[in-house]
Amino acid sequence: MRHSTRWSDTPVRQGVPLALTHVPSRPESGASAERRHVFAPERFHTDGNVCNVVIPQRDCSGLPCSTIAALVHTQCRIANETAIREAAAIIRRGGLVAFPTETVYGLGANALDPHAVARIYAAKQRALNDPLIVHVADAAQAEALLDRARLSASQWTQAQTLMQRFWPGPLTLVLWRSGVVPPNVSAGLDTLAVRCPSHPVASALIRASGVPIAAPSANRFGHVSPTTAQHVLDDLDGRIDLVLDGGPTAIGVESTVLDLTTDPPRILRPGGLPREQIEQALDKPVASGPAYVGDSEPAASPGLLARHYAPRARLIVCADEVDLLARHAALLQQGKQVAALLLRRHTQAQAVVHPHFVLGETPEEVARSLYAGLRALDAQAVDVILTVRIEGGGLNEAIADRLRRASAHITESAPAAAQ
Repeated sequence: MRHSTRWSDTPVRQGVPLALTHVPSRPESGASAERRHVFAPERFHTDGNVCNVVIPQRDCSGLPCSTIAALVHTQCRIANETAIREAAAIIRRGGLVAFPTETVYGLGANALDPHAVARIYAAKQRALNDPLIVHVADAAQAEALLDRARLSASQWTQAQTLMQRFWPGPLTLVLWRSGVVPPNVSAGLDTLAVRCPSHPVASALIRASGVPIAAPSANRFGHVSPTTAQHVLDDLDGRIDLVLDGGPTAIGVESTVLDLTTDPPRILRPGGLPREQIEQALDKPVASGPAYVGDSEPAASPGLLARHYAPRARLIVCADEVDLLARHAALLQQGKQVAALLLRRHTQAQAVVHPHFVLGETPEEVARSLYAGLRALDAQAVDVILTVRIEGGGLNEAIADRLRRASAHITESAPAAAQ
């Protein structure tokens, strides 16, 4: 079956095209085996304002076919007012909609409908011990989902302080779940992860739906998170009802998850809101952990499994550019196809390693481009992706966390830092 959509290589509204050298997956007639050009990770299918991506019939990959409707295609619509109303109707009737947030694209369903929530797990092939984040329009909607009686006065004061300071924004708070929220939202735990996104499309969708929206990242479970509508289609085409295309996301890594049911509060997952800002708002330090949970252990937060956010290729995090170049040479001798995910200052590696993807230099640039870079290089069917370890405060903490979980090897030498 052929689809009637066409490719648009026009850069989208946000983001800067990044350098990539690669062997084209669809070479032009007479093209050389290798060519260098500017790669725009924001490329997506388009057909006017609507893109209907038609796919061949597929099985349910081991999931009960009664759980995932046999969709012939997933609709992708530019996120205008009409499309948001349509998406809200899908949410209300128990369907699945992918939508942009300021962090990554989320896969949303009615958080108060356990059957709709179950469809999220099935579509993503998500582990049942991995809880979801519930997205709300404002603090009042969040409070209606919480068991306030289990929070101490100081814990609720902390929650209110953080909501007032950082909502809407990339901060998820873990509090006690009330009985109105079905247990499968929280993987059977008594807690609830809740946040208020700042992206106008996400906010409009929640308000138009009239219900809180449970939404993990809109990708296959364990795979690289999506930061464009095309990333969503690459993973979930035919498994969900609709994608709202709001362009590339602004932050590029998931929200920070803070557990307020403990004293002191704990950052369960570093993310788009730096630790330092949380500590300043609370006027106290916050703890960390646990770093990982087992495959069968209920997780207090998304993103705690040891291997997560991972490309198909093996990701190796090197100590520095010298280490990366040495590993590149050794892997080539082994007959491996090798790519590199680089900072702008890694000019020597850019001259030697092809294909490569330049993330930028600042933490904000690196975070925004990280998942797009991993996906772009993975699409080149390489065996190994090399990158350089990043550590430090601010967004670097979240970037380092994602690289640790996505990688198969981490060196113990001195780290680099995005500057």
